[in-house]
Amino acid sequence: MQLNQLAKRLCERAKAENGNILCLSSAPARVDFLNTHQDYKMLPVVPVAIEKRTFTVCSRISEPDTVRVKSLSLEREGVESEDVFKSSKVELREGKWFGNYFRSLHMLISRKYGKIITGLAIYVDSEIPVASGLASSAALHVSLAAMYMRLLNLSLSKMELAELAYEAEHDIMGIPCGRLDQYSSSYGGVIKIEFKPVLSIEEFNGEGIRFVVADSGIRHSTAEIHPVRQKELNNAIKILREAQLPEKLRKILSGDYASVDWRLLKEEDLENYLNILPRKLADRILFTLRMQKTTETALEILKYRRVRETSLEELGLKPTGDWLEALGEIVNMQHVFLRDLYEVSHPKLEKMRNAALEAGALGVKISGAGMGGSLLALVRGDEDASRVERAFMDAGATSVFTTGIGEGVSSIPTS
Repeated sequence: MQLNQLAKRLCERAKAENGNILCLSSAPARVDFLNTHQDYKMLPVVPVAIEKRTFTVCSRISEPDTVRVKSLSLEREGVESEDVFKSSKVELREGKWFGNYFRSLHMLISRKYGKIITGLAIYVDSEIPVASGLASSAALHVSLAAMYMRLLNLSLSKMELAELAYEAEHDIMGIPCGRLDQYSSSYGGVIKIEFKPVLSIEEFNGEGIRFVVADSGIRHSTAEIHPVRQKELNNAIKILREAQLPEKLRKILSGDYASVDWRLLKEEDLENYLNILPRKLADRILFTLRMQKTTETALEILKYRRVRETSLEELGLKPTGDWLEALGEIVNMQHVFLRDLYEVSHPKLEKMRNAALEAGALGVKISGAGMGGSLLALVRGDEDASRVERAFMDAGATSVFTTGIGEGVSSIPTS
């Protein structure tokens, strides 16, 4: 793990206050590259880890049965930044208390492994903007999981670390998240996460891929967006099931949005039946099918670094032999689906996106749940990146940065 200035300052702070450092861990942010809003439908998703990271450092303290937590990023903001809890009796606090991220992981480790760590001070700092669609909470949980693994001498795989982080956020904290964020932060790089028939990870070559990431400054919670779209999908499935469908389609559409095997459905199979749905519900079905189809093409391009002669024509896109340009075209198409068929864009996002495209971005789309948060722009090189950065800022972005592909979770002893 290469220590940047933020990590060095974090270590210096912990050592100055406690006289020792036990270990340093870090995990990356991610952008939601392909097949956004599909993980809760058990369809594959393609996140990309980026070069912004969250760092955690821990020290031994002479206070039995005590864990002290300090967030340096919250301290800089002038808000409450410390938490203290008893190691042997940990409970979550009510509301959106930042310390619950630490408490939840501590509770899970104690239950799962029957081990309690006492007399510990944990310091955290992050380069990742909070609530910007870059998975800051997952990076924190993954980094903490790696820290506990180091402290308890556990030998855990990247998948096991990701599951710990997921269980802490989903099961303990009750946040309705999927696994996309935790797995991306743990593995790093460019990955495809498959959920059926079993959870599996495929890693892709990320060489040549660069993004400009722009924060709109607009905040929306995933919990405000996902349940609404999930309910709409269930309503659409119910209406279709009650229609005079062929038995094959009726069988595929049994169950809810998460149990339907969407990959068995083709748009042409449903074209005679979608008109019985309200327009909004039909759009939600079309979104699901079209996002999956374009993702399959993008993954083929990403894997082989070449473009089949007919692959873009099949999507209604202009043919090109340039694999990066082809990816950009698919990124643009997926944003249009998110905007027009899933309705999770925002006028400010559209203004920023148009400016970035005019400045030379190959493709620009929402990263995350949408209705705010961040946009990712696929760019070819540093000159294009600089132009796109300026365009984003001129269009109202609150922050912007260029990034390559980030490494996965890391933990090193420092004592």
